[in-house]
Formats: sequence, structure tokens, C-alpha cells
Amino acid sequence: MYGPSWRMIVDEGSMKAYVIYPGGESGNPGSPFYDNMVQDWANGKYYEANFVKQGEDLKDKTLYTLTFEKQ
Repeated sequence: MYGPSWRMIVDEGSMKAYVIYPGGESGNPGSPFYDNMVQDWANGKYYEANFVKQGEDLKDKTLYTLTFEKQ
């Protein structure tokens, strides 16, 4: 059986991301951690990802900005 591995929700407005590994990081069914997050995923529980240091200003590190406009 194959299932989802990395799931991520991104809130671009607040620059926060929420993640979960319902099939374990390796995706290996033989891993003892294969199903340790399945129940959280099924319940809609995600964990906040920390991609930057707390309080770090991203303005100097921004390479591109993507803006969507309704036409």
C-alpha cells in the first residue's frame, strides 16, 4: 500500500507552513515510525514548520514575489 508522505499547507499571508508525515519520513512500511502520525493526519492536525529563525526579517532574503490578480 502506498499513501501520502509529506503534506504541507502554506499560509502565504502570514508566511507560515503546517506539515505532517502520515506515512513516515522514509515511507517504508517496515519503519517503526511509518504510522505514528496517521491519526493526527486523519484528524486534520498539522505541525507548524519553522523555516526561519524567530524574528528573522525575510525582506533581505526574498528572491522572488509572486502576486495573483483576478482578471
